Amino acid sequence: MTHRERILKVLSETAAPLCDDCLARIAGIAPRQTVYQNCTGMAKVGIVQRGRGNCVSCAKTKIVSWADNKEKPDLVFLNSGRNNQTKTLSAQKMKPTNAQPWYWEGNIQAQLVAYLATQGYFIRSVADTASRTQGKDIVAVTPDGCELWVSVKGFPANNSYTQARHYFAQAVFDVILYRSENPAAELALALPDGVPTYRGLASRISWLRRNLPLRIYWVDDLGNVKEE
Repeated sequence: MTHRERILKVLSETAAPLCDDCLARIAGIAPRQTVYQNCTGMAKVGIVQRGRGNCVSCAKTKIVSWADNKEKPDLVFLNSGRNNQTKTLSAQKMKPTNAQPWYWEGNIQAQLVAYLATQGYFIRSVADTASRTQGKDIVAVTPDGCELWVSVKGFPANNSYTQARHYFAQAVFDVILYRSENPAAELALALPDGVPTYRGLASRISWLRRNLPLRIYWVDDLGNVKEE
């Protein structure tokens, strides 16, 4: 598989903007300049779109690339080329997220999206957590063709463990509603790792996890993801 083919495969599977650094890491391409050259060339002929926006993996505002997919306009942060006027997220929704702590919900979501893409998942939709968009935080399609619906929660900015319990309860309620909506969907929570409150509560819902069933993705401060 050529570098261009690997880049297009990652962009297609992720279905969201990626910067050159993250794209090089996920696609396994070195040096990074190779990704820059390929994406710049493909953008000039309209194979991919390229512009300034938020990278879904590192959550930084940089030059990003994405596959041109008209069926998913909500995932496009900023268009480029002949249609510079096209924006599907307002400037208020494009605030850099790198100023937020690692355990912020948007960062947990971005790391999980990048992880799922490397595992062969197709990312169908990603909610804009910064603007508190309603709906499922992540909808993906597994390599086997099943839908995966994920409720993502971060840790409260005020470091309130009481508030964290409310976050956890809300996430569990989300997936219960998901099961009623679609009995065939695979369900998951995504939570910051290293939070005793979340770990403790997760151990206390073992019955629910077996019967939904429900998996949990733990994301640590280095962006590593553990599936449980």
